[in-house]
Amino acid sequence: MLKKVLFIVLLIVAISYLTLSGRAPQEHVLQTKVLDEASALDCSRINPGILWSLNDSGGKAEVYALDSEGRLVCTLQLPGVKNRDWEELALYTDPKNGKNYLYVGEIGDNAAKYESVRFYKVEEPVLSKKDSLVTADNVQSLDFVYEDGARDAEAFFVEPQTEDIYIISKREEQVGIYRISKPDFTKPVVAKRIGTLPLSWVTAADLSPDGKKVLVKTYTGVFRIKTRLNPQGELTFGKKLKALPYKLEPQGEGLCWDAKAKGYYTLSEAATDTPQILYYYK
Repeated sequence: MLKKVLFIVLLIVAISYLTLSGRAPQEHVLQTKVLDEASALDCSRINPGILWSLNDSGGKAEVYALDSEGRLVCTLQLPGVKNRDWEELALYTDPKNGKNYLYVGEIGDNAAKYESVRFYKVEEPVLSKKDSLVTADNVQSLDFVYEDGARDAEAFFVEPQTEDIYIISKREEQVGIYRISKPDFTKPVVAKRIGTLPLSWVTAADLSPDGKKVLVKTYTGVFRIKTRLNPQGELTFGKKLKALPYKLEPQGEGLCWDAKAKGYYTLSEAATDTPQILYYYK
């Protein structure tokens, strides 16, 4: 009887562990070396199975399209632009014209020394099987400052109903959340501090297409937070952070939902002694 009870207890513990830790992620070794400084990730809504990524400081002014198995599909060039310290990208679908846009965040500032930082906005191309290199026709830029002084950031996203941009800072003991109310990309703006998160060393974030949940990544974990628009049209963040399964990466700075927000991808910068892996958790 005692052995039977012990077996049942161990079985319950094992099931509980598997439930908490989740299934092992799918792993695909990156089939390209162009993303050795990968610092962003987002899932296309008009190119099925495509993920967009980019390199951070000093990289080319290019955004790269990968398939879900880590193969390079196409390179999108941003003409007349320099990559000072690109750290994140986000996708937005304009409800008025139905067009899809890629936002590139040049928001890295390790020493918090820049007077202003910048976003770039380009229309997301519809890729054909023949496309391996595409040049953006029109690159818009938006300079902004933080209302409480310069700071380093590697995470932002665009709210789908309002087009407001939300930035999460990186280094504080409790990182700041900043909001840029629907910018028109014609003049500099101010990012206003609207709250904090009980996290530090935040390297990526992605809002679900319906705007109801956000993923936030640090160097050591991935967290899900419920979100909603208040009557004033501002995004509010729930107080509970749910830790999600995450396999520790060498320097993980890429994170995004899949197309239906049922699972998520992560990607790290390259390391000298391990292959660069695209992970998918579901």
